[in-house]
Amino acid sequence: MQVNDAYTPQTPIEGVMHAFTRIGRRLKAKQPGDTIDHSAHMALFVLRCSGALRLSDLAARMELDASTASRHVRALEQLGLVRRSPDPDDGRAFRVELTEQGIEQWESSARRRMELLSEAMDGWSEDDVVTFERLMTRFADGVTTLTDTPSGAAWADKGWAAVAPRLRPVPAERRTDEDFAAGGPNTGNTAVTRENTNKNLESTR
Repeated sequence: MQVNDAYTPQTPIEGVMHAFTRIGRRLKAKQPGDTIDHSAHMALFVLRCSGALRLSDLAARMELDASTASRHVRALEQLGLVRRSPDPDDGRAFRVELTEQGIEQWESSARRRMELLSEAMDGWSEDDVVTFERLMTRFADGVTTLTDTPSGAAWADKGWAAVAPRLRPVPAERRTDEDFAAGGPNTGNTAVTRENTNKNLESTR
């Protein structure tokens, strides 16, 4: 059922629910430049944060059944975004991991969504943005406390902390020689940045 954006919430809680519904369906929708849908994007996100995973572990982290996760993997394989590799702990099993193309696809998609959020807050004061982030984080903490197991989303938090720096735009006037040498975001030193990000991800597992 399509949500009517002209609806007027009758209580603050209704307003919060309505706002999340409006935002969620837009962020899940394909953005200009996207070539994959939301489910595929989520699979790439899990693998980017977690590294190579058995299919059963990928399904668990996506909160899907194994057959549905398997269909996503097959589709992503056909696009060249993931590959299968032998499981070093079990010769009968395999693991799923991102290809270089898969990494680039996920980062481009995530960056477009971050740009969308930034544009949506264009004209906000810095204090408003900081207050919004603080309240959203507080709200997210409250929801996850009620719905997640203690370690349920730890992989996502740690993984996101490792990959987020690659998604942050750095204005040209603020870039320094150190940024280029270290492979900072959008400096063009992609190989160095990718290596640093992968090392950070390894330390979270």
